[in-house]
Amino acid sequence: MRSKSVVKMLTFLTVVGIVTFWGTQVNSQTVNTFIEAIEVRSPAPDITPEAYDGPQTVKGLMNAFDAAYNQKYSKARVMALCEDGIVYSSELAVSGEIDARYSRVEWLRMLLQRGITIEDFDDYRIYLSKRHTLAFLEDNPDLQKIGFLDMPLMNDRGAYKVAYIDKLVHDKVKKFSKQVERLKAQIERSKKHLERAKKQSNLQQLNQTQAKLENAKKQIDEARKRLKRVQEALERSKKPIPLQQLKRKRSPYPPL
Repeated sequence: MRSKSVVKMLTFLTVVGIVTFWGTQVNSQTVNTFIEAIEVRSPAPDITPEAYDGPQTVKGLMNAFDAAYNQKYSKARVMALCEDGIVYSSELAVSGEIDARYSRVEWLRMLLQRGITIEDFDDYRIYLSKRHTLAFLEDNPDLQKIGFLDMPLMNDRGAYKVAYIDKLVHDKVKKFSKQVERLKAQIERSKKHLERAKKQSNLQQLNQTQAKLENAKKQIDEARKRLKRVQEALERSKKPIPLQQLKRKRSPYPPL
């Protein structure tokens, strides 16, 4: 929804993402800042689930995180702020309004099928919140026309949703790729420090550097595994679906 007035941010917001843009034109307006935020209930319940090590299934993830998600957050807001004060904004309740547009079960299923993994409560919050950004884009055709957030212009909403989820997956691949490169550089630095410590016979520094090196190697192995899972899922999603699998199956999960 387009507004001429500056929209005040709610008091209790967890910012999912803020991106600043320069030179993005919308109806002759320049979009300077894009904000995704989710409102925390006041007072917020003291519920913070631990990191998740269960199966990457819709049922497993919802059993682990859904109750806490519903209790902790009330609504999400997405905004694009233009240089002259024009604001494009969308605000939908976390439960009910957004679920009516994009089933939580179906959303998680599509993410998991494409290789997204949810490791903790923060991942769960972020990926469910991305439904609000999709709704925002769908409700603002001006932003769609210019390919805002690098989204292609599509008339079919179903295809647009799939393209948006694929963008989330590609962003994840990019994130893991950068993480792998960063860890490679860290390993090389640690190797140099290790050689220097050996030459100086500095036992304390040697032990510390060895520990950092081993930790970096473990992290890079895990990042590579995650990257491989996402890339394999992306390749599977490009293959034609067998005819027998096109028949709609009843969801084993209860409606939301």
